[in-house]
Amino acid sequence: MLMAKRSKSIKETVFFCLLLLPGLSYAGEAPPSLLTREGIQQALGWQQTGKTQCGGYYWEPAIASLENKAHPDTIEITSNQMLYAFHGTSESQGKTIIRRFGQEITGNKAYLYRDPNTGKLSAIDLFGHVTLREPNTLVLAKQAHFDFQTKAPSLFDVLYRTAIYSEAKPKPELIPIEQATHTQKIYQLSAWGKSNTFNQAKPKVYTLDDASYTTCPPTQSLWSVKTSHLILNKETGRGTATHARLLIKEVPVFYMPYINFPIDHRRQTGFLWPTFGSSSKSGYFFKAPFYWNIAPNYDMSITPSLLSTRGVQIIDHVRYLTPSSEGYFKIAILPNDKAFGTLQETSEETYGSSSNSTTQAKLRRLLNASTTRKSLIWKNESRFNEHWSSTVDYSYVSDDNYLRDLSTGVNEVTQNQLLQQADVTYKGKIWNFIGRVQSYETLHPLNMANSTDNAYNRYPQLVLNGLYPQEKTGLEYFINNEFTHFTILNNPGSFNKKPMGNRINTQPGISRPINLPYFYLTPRVQFALTKYQLGDTENQQPNLPSRSLPIFDIGSGLYFDRDVALFSHTFTQTLEPQIFYTYIPFHNQNDLPIFDTSLNQLTFDQLFMYNRFSGIDRIGDANQISTGVTTRFIDQQSGYEKIRAGVGQILYFKNRRVTLCATENCNDNPEPDFNKRNRSPISGVIRYSLNPIWSLQSDTIWDPLMKKQKLTNEMLGLHYQTDSYHILNLVYTFAQGGDRYPHDTGDKSSNNLSQTDISGVWPVTHEWSGVARWTQNLNRHNFQNLLFGVQYDTCCWAIRLVAGKEFIGLGENNTALYNPEVFVQFALKGLGNFGTGDPTQMLKNSVSGYQTQFGQDY
Repeated sequence: MLMAKRSKSIKETVFFCLLLLPGLSYAGEAPPSLLTREGIQQALGWQQTGKTQCGGYYWEPAIASLENKAHPDTIEITSNQMLYAFHGTSESQGKTIIRRFGQEITGNKAYLYRDPNTGKLSAIDLFGHVTLREPNTLVLAKQAHFDFQTKAPSLFDVLYRTAIYSEAKPKPELIPIEQATHTQKIYQLSAWGKSNTFNQAKPKVYTLDDASYTTCPPTQSLWSVKTSHLILNKETGRGTATHARLLIKEVPVFYMPYINFPIDHRRQTGFLWPTFGSSSKSGYFFKAPFYWNIAPNYDMSITPSLLSTRGVQIIDHVRYLTPSSEGYFKIAILPNDKAFGTLQETSEETYGSSSNSTTQAKLRRLLNASTTRKSLIWKNESRFNEHWSSTVDYSYVSDDNYLRDLSTGVNEVTQNQLLQQADVTYKGKIWNFIGRVQSYETLHPLNMANSTDNAYNRYPQLVLNGLYPQEKTGLEYFINNEFTHFTILNNPGSFNKKPMGNRINTQPGISRPINLPYFYLTPRVQFALTKYQLGDTENQQPNLPSRSLPIFDIGSGLYFDRDVALFSHTFTQTLEPQIFYTYIPFHNQNDLPIFDTSLNQLTFDQLFMYNRFSGIDRIGDANQISTGVTTRFIDQQSGYEKIRAGVGQILYFKNRRVTLCATENCNDNPEPDFNKRNRSPISGVIRYSLNPIWSLQSDTIWDPLMKKQKLTNEMLGLHYQTDSYHILNLVYTFAQGGDRYPHDTGDKSSNNLSQTDISGVWPVTHEWSGVARWTQNLNRHNFQNLLFGVQYDTCCWAIRLVAGKEFIGLGENNTALYNPEVFVQFALKGLGNFGTGDPTQMLKNSVSGYQTQFGQDY
């Protein structure tokens, strides 16, 4: 064995050895033919098996390391036959290996060149079955050139394979040379193809000319990209291609002069795959999003969209993350909407002669709206220090029909109502503060019969709550303070004056909690002091009404537990009876406005609250006692609650006189004389986790005093989920009087809400899966939501079709109105997604537990 003389700089040191080990010689081996698919599979190390998503994996031998790991720039050359010359060109007739840290290049024949001035090795040419190996990368070629100065290999007539889409950078498996005998299996998504030339000017940056690219297994290449120039940059996680042709089954279907695509999950500036298709709302459309990676904590996507029946829309989505804040803006603008202009003209012809004041008011709003359609979303969360924080949730659209015509991700709090709110919050040991401004943009589409009423705005709302526990006496002092200024706009066509003004509420109190391991008792007394300053009131309503009310309640409960064995498993079973007494004297509150108050739905938890109304405008008179009992089964090993069941009822000692109406004889409940009953309906709750896969929940209200002794409210839900691919949700909801149409009167059974909701995700075969939701209104005999989707997913490509119709309200003559949507989406893994849009958010909203797996690598 001969060794070259070392240079003074170890970073430029080159070793080459003449090894006479016949076991290392490739001279007699013929490389597999790269003209056949079987030859390509063998050359790339593909191993066929039916146990993986791709039907196989890549076999890769370990890469041997150099003995001197302290100097990763060291290069070693070994050969089993060499004609060595100290000047000019040296020739190797046997297998030659070039090793450096993390890379190995081999060839059957080599020529080594020296610099004529310095005499140092400057380059090497390799011929015959040339192989370059890096961790998770393999390049096969007929010829290679390696420059010792730049340490840049160039290969010619190439077949390559490299792993992509890794969350973490692959760690080289480098072991001593004498132990380099075992192999590893690569299941990671990998790209492969052919190229005339392969260059590596920098580590992990590969440049290929006249190349092909695909992530499909070599057994079957459904798609590939052929390009004049291809760069795979693993340092940035992006690939670029010029003069790219997309081929499906070797048939060209698409051409792009330039493509910038991801090869891992990092963000980088560039155009994303376009989406295109047609819809009944906007005609044919084409969207070409551009992503701008402004900084590690800022980015933006700009999406120009061509809508054939409307015009050109621009959507700008900005995300930000700072040490104190995170959030996003989303702005959309569509100048001179042609379809909206046509709607204005036809609506004037259709509704211009209507004598209905509401219709005329809605028509004026439509005609006065600009044909430049706009929307804005701003969501922000900020935390300034351990005490102060703020949130913003703001949505705006330019006209009443925007949500029906254009979808840009605006969230509705309720149907046709957009929240516009900003909060500043302080949280301390004793005091908590909220400063809030809140309004709602309420939309009134012209042809909808059940349009939403305008809501009160809060400009501002200031809340200051304090809790001061005194350890010596055991007393707890508390006070709740609120000041709110309310304003409201009339509904279109309505001229009824609604009260507006200020509300001030101060509610101090004191309690004495007694907590023992098996018993608790909490007596509490508080005073509600409320004052209004009103304007725009009717003649008989005072401008400065007030209310002063004492409130007394006392809660108590016991705690028992025992060990039980169920199904060969040990649980702790609890029995928790509780009792809650409330006394609030009657105070006539009919002169008080109703800004933000409604009657609470009776539930098990509501049994143990002192006020049957939400908000402050009404505090119900009460002389009642609530009783209930809860039992739980808790896994002793994990602490997981397997079963929780509770049942309770309220016993009334006095009729209730405070209502939401202006007269004492008005009932808040559709059941006649409900406020004169001596018992409430029985409320029950069940939460049952059969195992981590199955869970059942039920909330039920049963009224034994009704004539037919029937359920008045019920929600029964069954949830099954083993993973993201196997989900089933079954929900039934019943609410007495919960489905009233406009102008419905009386306690008719047709006003009751009776609804089923079935949704799920399920694989049909290894590649095929389906997703669906069906919500049926059993009383009205029509569906509320209908969604169906199919997905075909392989290891290198996927396609999904999702179609649905969502109930959006009632039109004329109480006819149901639906919003139809259809999405077709393709994914070429390792290249990108494209199609008519992304239905992921719609699927998440429709199917509880849904997590998208579309287009993800395995």
